[in-house]
Amino acid sequence: MSTTTVFVYTMNKVGDVGAWSRYVFPFPVSDFAQLGDSLYIRSGDDVLRVDPDAVVDFQGDLRQSTFEGVIQWPWLDFGAPGVTKQLVGFDIVGKGTAAIQIGYDQSNQGVYTAAFDVPADSVPGMMIPLPVMAPSMSVKLTYAGGQKWQFNALNVTVQDMRLGA
Repeated sequence: MSTTTVFVYTMNKVGDVGAWSRYVFPFPVSDFAQLGDSLYIRSGDDVLRVDPDAVVDFQGDLRQSTFEGVIQWPWLDFGAPGVTKQLVGFDIVGKGTAAIQIGYDQSNQGVYTAAFDVPADSVPGMMIPLPVMAPSMSVKLTYAGGQKWQFNALNVTVQDMRLGA
């Protein structure tokens, strides 16, 4: 079965900078249509309605399948480019269980720390320690399929490793 990749640019306020999102559908998509507040997707002979409360694709069908949610930030310098920094830890706020990974080698973008599950909300002031040293890092959150989830915020604590910094 083929997949379809769709890029969506979202602007929350007129005049503000928006953000790009990438969606990978596990089926071919030929058309999109909007009616009121509902988005419809055509896939072959099927017309699907996007339901924000759904946790599976093709619910009630033999093709029913779960899908995971992945949020990934590009390589972040966290200050001066090329200078080694230490990620001390992070706080996360949201709903649902996520696994976190940190990319630490921008020249090999497939290299990440081992994934480990984090709570939906680390409670303000309760930093989760995760020491990683690199000049730039990529944060990747993966929410397992079959659950409702929501991401609100991620706060990272980074220390510049330059002498005198």
